[in-house]
Amino acid sequence: MIRVGTSHILKKNDGAWFLPWLLAVVVYLGTMATVGIVMVDKALESWREVGQSIVTVELPIDTREEQVAETVDFLRDYGAVTSAHVISRDEMLVLLEPWFPATDLIRQLSLPWLIEVVVDGGDKVDWKTIEKLVSDRIPGALFINGADWSDNLAKPARLIQGIAVFVLILIIGSTIAAVSLTARATLAIDRNSLALMHLLGASDTYIVKEFQSKVIGMAVRGGLVGVVLAAATFYSIDFVFRYIDPSLIPNYALGARSWLAMTVTPILTVLIALFTVRRIVLRTMARMF
Repeated sequence: MIRVGTSHILKKNDGAWFLPWLLAVVVYLGTMATVGIVMVDKALESWREVGQSIVTVELPIDTREEQVAETVDFLRDYGAVTSAHVISRDEMLVLLEPWFPATDLIRQLSLPWLIEVVVDGGDKVDWKTIEKLVSDRIPGALFINGADWSDNLAKPARLIQGIAVFVLILIIGSTIAAVSLTARATLAIDRNSLALMHLLGASDTYIVKEFQSKVIGMAVRGGLVGVVLAAATFYSIDFVFRYIDPSLIPNYALGARSWLAMTVTPILTVLIALFTVRRIVLRTMARMF
């Protein structure tokens, strides 16, 4: 077989100059969507753990101190409870101060009794039964379980994940379309040269490998740019979140799963480009020759 400089001929075609930049945008958006899915899942796990491990018991304002102490003892005797203590009035006032600028008004408020209960394995605790037992002793007792709160947050979070998955599907389709158009345009421009090379002995496999080498090089360059931009974006977001109260948002630190997702996205893009250009070139060469 005569080895013809296919790479040299392909380098003369400047019609594919946009492909690395397009793939950079694709990888950037794909990385943002993929890591976003992982981070949302991580946030849901964090919310669920907190919601299942801490429960607040609210007792009516007119509850006697003896009844409050008996309730605390009852909760402490429960097997899964690791600690239970009454939240003091001063602690509650500290929590309310940001919402009530007039300090004197806060101190005149009649506040209910609050008991913070920390449990081990909160997902296995029968809170309905415990709430009924406490309510029989103190009518009006209310259990505020964070699990319900986390379940409500899970619905919009799952919607966000669904949107991210849809974006990934669009990105995969865009990658296939961009690589296909580039390969077809290159084949059309170099049609005569490729026909001559084919007559001189260049096999279809050899020509396909040369096309793959060119496209993979562009995909790698675009992928690296996209990943770097995505990493910079996430670090900027993390920098902003450092100045936000951690109790308002979950931990968005990039973990092992986030880095894995960030690595998988450009690799997947390169593989899609590899198989797409192979399929397009083989089909086009079969029709040409």
